[in-house]
Amino acid sequence: MRHGLAGMAVALGACVLTVNPPPGVPCGPDDACAAGQVCQDRLCVPAATCFTAIAAGNGHSCAIRNDGAAWCWGANAFGQLGDGTTDDRPVPVRVAVSGAQLPKFTAITGGSAHTCALGNNGSVWCWGANDDGQLGHGESDSPTPVEVSNLSDAIEIASGVAHTCAIHGADRSIVCWGLNEAGELGNGPPTDTPQPTPSPVGGLRGVTAIAAGGESTCAVDGDQQLWCWGNNEAGQLGGNPGKPRPTPTQVALPDVVGVAVGDEFSCALQRSGQVTCFGSNDQGQLGALVDPSPTGVRVAFAGVATSIAAHNDFACLTDDHQRVWCWGNNWAGQLASSELDDRFVPVLASYGDAKAVVTGGDHTCALSPEGSILCSGYNGRGQLGNGRHTSQGTPRMVPGVHDAVSVTAGGAHTCATLQDGSVTCWGGNEDNELGDGANTSRGDPAPVFGLTGVQMLASGFGHTCALISGAVQCWGDNEDGQLGDDTFYTRGAPLPVPSVGPVDQIAAGGDISCALVGGAVWCWGEFQAADGSGDDANTPVRKAMLAGVRSIAIGEAHACVINGDRSLACWGDNDSGQLGNGNNTSSGTPVAVVGLTGADQITAGDEFTCARSVAGDVSCWGNGDDGQLGIDDFDNFNTPQRVTSLTGTKKIVAGGAHACAINSTGALMCWGANFSGEVGDGGYDDRGKPALVAMPDNASVLDVSVGEDHTCAVLADHSVACWGDNRFGQIGDAILTDLAPVAPQLSCP
Repeated sequence: MRHGLAGMAVALGACVLTVNPPPGVPCGPDDACAAGQVCQDRLCVPAATCFTAIAAGNGHSCAIRNDGAAWCWGANAFGQLGDGTTDDRPVPVRVAVSGAQLPKFTAITGGSAHTCALGNNGSVWCWGANDDGQLGHGESDSPTPVEVSNLSDAIEIASGVAHTCAIHGADRSIVCWGLNEAGELGNGPPTDTPQPTPSPVGGLRGVTAIAAGGESTCAVDGDQQLWCWGNNEAGQLGGNPGKPRPTPTQVALPDVVGVAVGDEFSCALQRSGQVTCFGSNDQGQLGALVDPSPTGVRVAFAGVATSIAAHNDFACLTDDHQRVWCWGNNWAGQLASSELDDRFVPVLASYGDAKAVVTGGDHTCALSPEGSILCSGYNGRGQLGNGRHTSQGTPRMVPGVHDAVSVTAGGAHTCATLQDGSVTCWGGNEDNELGDGANTSRGDPAPVFGLTGVQMLASGFGHTCALISGAVQCWGDNEDGQLGDDTFYTRGAPLPVPSVGPVDQIAAGGDISCALVGGAVWCWGEFQAADGSGDDANTPVRKAMLAGVRSIAIGEAHACVINGDRSLACWGDNDSGQLGNGNNTSSGTPVAVVGLTGADQITAGDEFTCARSVAGDVSCWGNGDDGQLGIDDFDNFNTPQRVTSLTGTKKIVAGGAHACAINSTGALMCWGANFSGEVGDGGYDDRGKPALVAMPDNASVLDVSVGEDHTCAVLADHSVACWGDNRFGQIGDAILTDLAPVAPQLSCP
């Protein structure tokens, strides 16, 4: 999507020369190296070819080396890497010996935040999160391996989100332990009480394969019959969607030899090499452009599959030519294809030859026949193992910016206004949102063409507008007319918006832009047609019912204003109560926000809104699923809720599903969604109430802006610090997502 093909092609008349760097020299474009080499620390080195097994959890990865040692990398908040710490590791670390001598490991599996490995003596050892008993021993998390109780003859293991199962014994029966809220342990009615010791799954013997995912489990018996149990909300266990199945139920599919289980879908490998999937298909996880079926959907793959893997909402297979094919959700490049679009039919992944593939939360790893490993997808916690994790949970300085006066963050890009009135931008650039005339993402700042005298910036998801001496110029994505230039063409450099009078303020959000002119509101972009038809408008349209407006804010699909009397009014989508009028009915005309007076600032995120009063108090309303309302309650509210922990606030900003506030001392507090570390307090869990963000050298904050999954601030010395998601370089530290698979920094004994 934002990178070229592997290798570097140089056109020479009718010839094409492909350059593959030799060992010890810098990697080529997309980390390309010659055959038998991998890119580590930006240099080509010989690939480590001594690994025998791999596994992936939600945010971490693991591998077994040919000496039986386990190595893990990535997220580690619960000790799931097994190295004795809870520190994330962007490069692999060896799983630590813990008291008892560890056996040589032969297989490994990853859950949401725990890991289990099978010893060559039939024992099973687990480490990481244990809040649901998924370690099979005690109740506490463990950052080092602990042996699963009462299990000494295991043959194969599998993990779901918070449960683990094993095939064991001469009769090849199954035991499971951990979470059982949906009957995923297969031993009786669902219960909220975790089961920390292995419990038999009744009725199954001679089991040849087992898989677990989400809150579901499936197994294949000696007669090549498929049996599944646990959560069946989406029909992932075969048949019609319905209540959980607490004990194994046969799936009407013959000749099954392998199985994989994702969050709300499962896939079975049949003896013929055909793959059939059940459950949800909203992101292509069934591998075919058809509706889900109780009898299953055949994956649109014409070859012969030899193994399958699934996790969350995507899946992969290996074929009889040792190729990897993947389908489903691809937001982070986990399908290892050249684009980030979801795929409803399998696409060839760029791993080369592979004998095994595993899928994690949003990443994938493949093991080659020679024993080397390549990984692709989301690398925010270092789960690709190449030392270049693409999110930061604490502020990082943006090199080269020392004279900023303000900052604005869009979906995946950032721009700063400098003291001389020029603008510099960095991050995602697929839709020309950096204004540098190109469409290549960049992790370092570059000036916007021809902008001087800028007084104010405002960014939507993929576009930005600048206010200059009462006039507006915009650039970037223009699919919905959000640039206001009377076209629907994307623009790589700023172009003027037709004059509507001297503009006092600009605002942008989603695919909408607005200007405040003498108290009147003019908007352009998505759903802004003057005739009320809901069509897009590519030139400014006056909002006839608004006058005397002091300030305006735009969310993803709603807008709010502060009126002359400091009351509030909002319009647009209202599914989560983001209009604040006491109901959840969307409105094309402004409705009054109830219960708030004396408003001084207004800001809007994707489906929520926050306002600051003249006194510095803050209230929020709308979607609270990720804690973005700041009230330590993860419910939705359609009327304003006071954020009691904030007082003396000078500025508030919202975007995506998180928000931030600067207080009177220049300290910054942020809250809400935190998957990519966008809150900035060093963690990656959602924050239901404001958390202090520690700035470099304890600097005070002059300005702050919130993007979709990242945050940037201007510090007292006019430098800029950013944190959160950095897949497209939006936090300015020159690290972007590698769309080509990368090699974990592993070595052989």
